[in-house]
Amino acid sequence: MTVATVSADGSQLGYLDPDLLAGFCKEVRFAAGERLRVKGLLSVDMFLLTNGEVEISLDNGAEVSAQFTAGRGSPIGEIGFLTGVPATATVTAKSGVSALYIDKSAWRTFEERMPMLAVTFYRQLAEIAEGRQSHNLLILENKEKPRPDGAREIILCRQPEQLLEAQRIRYKIYCEELGRTSPYADPVRRVIADDLDTTGHVLLALEDGTPIATMRMNMSRDGGLGVLEDLYGMTQSAHHPQHTGVCTKFIVKSEQRYSRVAFKLMATAIEMAQRYEIKDCFMDCIPPLMPSFTALGFVQSAPAFLHQENGRSHPMHLDVDRCARRILRLAEIVVR
Repeated sequence: MTVATVSADGSQLGYLDPDLLAGFCKEVRFAAGERLRVKGLLSVDMFLLTNGEVEISLDNGAEVSAQFTAGRGSPIGEIGFLTGVPATATVTAKSGVSALYIDKSAWRTFEERMPMLAVTFYRQLAEIAEGRQSHNLLILENKEKPRPDGAREIILCRQPEQLLEAQRIRYKIYCEELGRTSPYADPVRRVIADDLDTTGHVLLALEDGTPIATMRMNMSRDGGLGVLEDLYGMTQSAHHPQHTGVCTKFIVKSEQRYSRVAFKLMATAIEMAQRYEIKDCFMDCIPPLMPSFTALGFVQSAPAFLHQENGRSHPMHLDVDRCARRILRLAEIVVR
């Protein structure tokens, strides 16, 4: 095991002044032993440490691992937050830790109100991320297991180009493959995009770098959901709006529709919902798919309605805590 200690100000792994962001973000706390990040999981946020110390652990499942410590001013999860890839390390609080919580909304507000400072932060984050990734490669050089042919991965769309790929595959499947129409379709750009993309978290499944499926998750607390709140019967949930969410635009290419990728997308969304304390998840499905969703634990949550893209649809509800284990276990079996 290789161990490197970073100074309290985090200078060896990069330093950002938390005071400059304090007015745009809430502060959160972690007890000793709590994990801020788990390697391999997608996250919709990042942290900037304000007090305390964390341990950053690189572990590739082989005989080589590395551990580092970081303190005030160190960003945590910035690579995944800005690029949409899974966490590259596990980060654990060594002592009581406080940090600024930075999500898409907070970062957008920061960009709007302090554009020049945001540019500086972007550049600093790029240097920090490059240094960390280069160091990770040096420590774990040639130790990672090679990815098999046809390898699939799921990313969280953080860059405009990634979101555009998801919007394109929506159009390709809805309009070209299934021959349906959508009020949100743009035949010139060949995309389907709507307002929920602004506050949503769009997952994109790739096979050897080629998009094959997508799904969008919106947390009610992040912004209005329009008519979906009433169509899905969300207001009847005791957890609404702080702990409810919706999954929409769940689209899989025809040749992959009954393959493991659909289960992997669903499992990823469920895992994220649990981590972000979503208790009730809502979506809709066409009548032929109701038995499949019912088998997973979904129940109808409101009367059927005429969907603008799918036709007659049934709003469905999932008790995340009660059903997550079943879905994750099923995904684990299918994905093997």
